[in-house]
Amino acid sequence: MSAGFFITGTGTDVGKTVVTAGLARFFMKSGRSILPIKPVQSGAVVRDDGTLDSPDGDVYLAAGAVWDIDRQCPYIFEPPTSPHLAAKMAGVELDPAVIAAKVREREEDGFLLVEGAGGIMVPLSEDASMLNLMKELGYPVILVIENKLGCINEALLSIAALQQSGLEISGLVMTSPHMPAPEEFGMAEENVRFIEKISEVKVIASIPYIEDWDYKDPECWKLIDQALDS
Repeated sequence: MSAGFFITGTGTDVGKTVVTAGLARFFMKSGRSILPIKPVQSGAVVRDDGTLDSPDGDVYLAAGAVWDIDRQCPYIFEPPTSPHLAAKMAGVELDPAVIAAKVREREEDGFLLVEGAGGIMVPLSEDASMLNLMKELGYPVILVIENKLGCINEALLSIAALQQSGLEISGLVMTSPHMPAPEEFGMAEENVRFIEKISEVKVIASIPYIEDWDYKDPECWKLIDQALDS
């Protein structure tokens, strides 16, 4: 059995962090020890004591998961840029093999939910992307897709890249982080149907738009639970 899942997305701000936190809640219900991992974080939060932390860690904590920046986020940078540029500005080299080794050190602590940064081809360096890190780890992948106009193209391209790299896709999660248009003409349902038909990969959950979303609100997490349990 795999030591974890890698959660990636079709792009930035599609809901990867909420899905990762929601999956942590889902698996913890069975009594499993679950550890969210954010291997590379750019756009860090500067705490009052001057240290850097991941904003994603706050979401994991609010969902009931554990978070220790030193154990769960080996590379963190303040500038809100692509990881390769943030690392370059900090004088740090991001090597997928080295990052993967740091992630694997945590396998003995529990089942890992590794959240990527941005989409599949986000660069880590001049020569490597997030896809290279996924290949180094070899964990099954969960792809997060914002259910919107244009997502069919984004999803199918992402799925093709993952499959061509030999990675196993365990499932797709559709999200609605932004308020949908008043008239969708059944688009959301058709997006799911068409992506499943062409890719032959199952949509394992669809998370609806949650009005007044607040990760600190337990009621919001109950809605996430319902979507992932269905």
